[in-house]
Amino acid sequence: MKTRPISKPTYMIESVHNALLLLNAVRDHGSLRLKDAAEEIGVAESTAHRLLAMLIYHGFVVQDESRRYLPGPSIGVGPTHSSWTKTFRDASLGPMRELASLTGETVNLVVRTGVESRVIGAVESEKLLRVGNRQGHVPPARTSAGGRVLLAQLGDSALTDLYQSDHALSADRLAPAEFAQLCRELRAVAEKGYATAVDTVEVGLSSVALCLRNGEGVALGALVVALPTTRLQSSLESGLVAQMRRAAVGIESRIRELRPSGTM
Repeated sequence: MKTRPISKPTYMIESVHNALLLLNAVRDHGSLRLKDAAEEIGVAESTAHRLLAMLIYHGFVVQDESRRYLPGPSIGVGPTHSSWTKTFRDASLGPMRELASLTGETVNLVVRTGVESRVIGAVESEKLLRVGNRQGHVPPARTSAGGRVLLAQLGDSALTDLYQSDHALSADRLAPAEFAQLCRELRAVAEKGYATAVDTVEVGLSSVALCLRNGEGVALGALVVALPTTRLQSSLESGLVAQMRRAAVGIESRIRELRPSGTM
């Protein structure tokens, strides 16, 4: 199902906006200290504490004995079960900012959890017509460029477990013809070395993604450039993928020793 483009509300409610940013951060990083939470949204620790207290009250966040904030039972989408994603994001932000400046487009960092892809970091374009900050969004992996390039790293048996086995949720299970088509598309992604998605997550939005690996060759996530569909073809013809590959080299040099934890 295609959805309408998401635009920033005309009248932002700042406290609600900050609370939701914190909720996404706790979910995607697995845990946060109060200092980290305040830095995440650019507010004083006292303000972050009040926002987190409200999230605790409604069951979206819990606090453990070490006073770290963790995903609560009401959060719905499960956490990534790891703190390595924050290290991953922090290591990636420098090259992401350089790539955003070079291309003029929004740059995202994506990880995969099961059949979902998650935007855990974003550097927003400064152009008037741009893709907004999607940090915290959780689109299906098979429809997003970041998710597709990460699915392309899996073998047939792992893909079958995700989309065809008895363990797959009914909403995620694909008919045999759909699954065969997905496998063909993922093989093409693996051969090209990058994935694209055109209007599959939102109408008018396209993206290009490369896989990011640690020193052992393990796929940790994806570097994604998101842009209006009207600029996709000209960007590809102007060397976007080569620019992304240079940025990916910079990120991979910083994550050589990073090891993922939890189930992906």
